[in-house]
Amino acid sequence: MLSFSWRRTLAVTWKEVVHIVRDARTLFLVTLQPAIMLVALAYMFTLDAERFPLAVLDQDRTALSREYVAMITSDGTFQLRGWPDTLREAEALLVKGQVRAVVVIPSGFMDDLQARRPGTVQALIDGTDPNAGGQALAQLNARTQAFGARYLPGGLSPTDQAQPIDVRTRVWYNPTLKGLYSMVPGLIAVVMSTPAFAIAVSVTREREVGTLEGLIVTPLRNGEFLVGKFLPYVASGLLGAVLTAAVAVFWFRVPFRGNFPLFLLLSADFLLGSLWLALLIANFLSSQQAASVAVFLVFFLPSFFLAGLLRPVDRTSLTAQVEAFVLPTTHYITISRGVFLKGVGLADLWQPALALSGIGVIALTLSIALFKRKLA
Repeated sequence: MLSFSWRRTLAVTWKEVVHIVRDARTLFLVTLQPAIMLVALAYMFTLDAERFPLAVLDQDRTALSREYVAMITSDGTFQLRGWPDTLREAEALLVKGQVRAVVVIPSGFMDDLQARRPGTVQALIDGTDPNAGGQALAQLNARTQAFGARYLPGGLSPTDQAQPIDVRTRVWYNPTLKGLYSMVPGLIAVVMSTPAFAIAVSVTREREVGTLEGLIVTPLRNGEFLVGKFLPYVASGLLGAVLTAAVAVFWFRVPFRGNFPLFLLLSADFLLGSLWLALLIANFLSSQQAASVAVFLVFFLPSFFLAGLLRPVDRTSLTAQVEAFVLPTTHYITISRGVFLKGVGLADLWQPALALSGIGVIALTLSIALFKRKLA
């Protein structure tokens, strides 16, 4: 049994580096294409959200405040996810992405309405998804005013404002609810899947043109061959991440509030998951065309509709959650938006980072174990 050799592994790595540098199409695919795709796709997609996770900070704690909460959540559009006791706890739910909005009911809410004075509530909206944030705000306003009109059917006194309840809004992370500020960081996760496409095509090309046959008769082990394949695409993928981040910041003017080395580290984590998953898929394919179709169906198409890019992942469906979880782009979208717009650190992003590492380790193990050393 031959032991793992880094010398043989680095020989494969060097072979792949030479291939990438000499093949203009591959070099373009793994370095420049993500940035170009980001520009092309950033203006294209908008979908309505249907459900909004909500937390309520009830400082009034009266029968009327509870009735108000019951009314705005009665039809399931707003899904109550928590009752934080302090503003800090409410803010933590927004930072972690567990809720889309927080409603703060101040003390004196019932007293104001009973005295026929305008009541006040505060709405804290997560602006990282402007479509969902704007819709959540509109839905909350409509339900709040409907509750006020029902509670005060005769209206307020002539000297008071027209609306029985004043909703004071504060939008976090994206105060103007600009669509590109959310879409661009999310699309980075999609366009950064192109290295996975390239590595899958590279492996199947080895089978298709017969060069794998020459490698099989050498002492090269499965792990050495696959790790050697993997390393150049990580390096070129990180270069692509730098270029896409530059496009996001300097072309689209998306604010970058986080730590850039952390962004690159977590991008490498994403590449770990996506590249090894692509290698696992390529192990069962024998042609470049099949690899192209498989990677498109596994990475690109689901990333638009299942990973939380265009609308939040449906937390009411176990199937939707499982499908989203196994997609590396789901976790990288959370990371990218979190680093760009929220400026959060690893303490708030460890869950998607750990998920990507888990996907990568499992796919790595299976890829090495199942790699076909025979052409037939």
